[in-house]
Amino acid sequence: MKFFLLTGALASAAPFCEEDSEVQIEPLVFSSTPNPVVTLTAEQKQAFCAAAATAAPRSRSCRVLGFTGWRACTGSDACEVFRGDRDIDAVLLEAVRGELSQPVLAHIKEETTRLLSSNDLCEEDSAEPSNEAASCDTMVVGPDDPSQVHYDVANDDDGCFVTKQRYNNCYNYGNDIVTNGFAQPGRRDFDGGDGLCSHSARPCVPNTCEDVKNGAIADGLTWVGTELPTDLPAEGHYISLHIWPDSNFHWLRMDADMKFSHKPGGTPVKNVDNDGNRITDPSQQDFSPWSQHCGYMHTVPSKVAAGPDAQVQV
Repeated sequence: MKFFLLTGALASAAPFCEEDSEVQIEPLVFSSTPNPVVTLTAEQKQAFCAAAATAAPRSRSCRVLGFTGWRACTGSDACEVFRGDRDIDAVLLEAVRGELSQPVLAHIKEETTRLLSSNDLCEEDSAEPSNEAASCDTMVVGPDDPSQVHYDVANDDDGCFVTKQRYNNCYNYGNDIVTNGFAQPGRRDFDGGDGLCSHSARPCVPNTCEDVKNGAIADGLTWVGTELPTDLPAEGHYISLHIWPDSNFHWLRMDADMKFSHKPGGTPVKNVDNDGNRITDPSQQDFSPWSQHCGYMHTVPSKVAAGPDAQVQV
């Protein structure tokens, strides 16, 4: 599937405004669970096309977490991201209103207002997988050696966080395990065992620090505490848990350099916070609206993939 940033009004709107086309809208907002996708009604499509036909190009959003735009798709390979246009925002916000909670809607409204006058300057994501022959269609498990855990998206897990970007979330990346299924704490996605919920549940547990922590423990992770780790563990690595109250969770991974990186939902892996700063202390940096820092957990990829009840020989 190809994606394009809105750069020209009439050319960008054309694929969506053909008479028989069906337009699906996805607000790019969540990290741990897939974003809702809604199909525009005929009336909404007409309003969207009218707004898109006269929309002016806008610079991209440098926000790492939270709402970064509207992905509009028609057919299997025609998608574009729209942002920073008042009329488009009004139409699409109304279209997704029934799919999102009030806190999420309030955040999107606040961010769309900011983007109307923003001039965000940041680099484009350009990582390409280094091993094009690698198979990313089955589970890929990262290293247990903490010195080998690096912010290196092209090589990490054979580049599968690039190749399968849309299908792996923050919990996949935090554990360094590719499953292509938006892994959920407590669902036992990594080993296929019986978890705290069905394998179709998203999320598996309520979005609170205690519930998500306990879900991760059920997967085989261990609780570390609220103090920032100052050394690498003997095996595996640390991850940091954050909560958007009553809405969503997010995980960050400590790499070998003691700095953190993360993967916001189905978007590219990042090593900066919402202010564009390298991440050295997750409890003190901007990951809004994931405003609650819960603490740190420890994961050993091979053991988590084998399941918490498995006898793993080291």
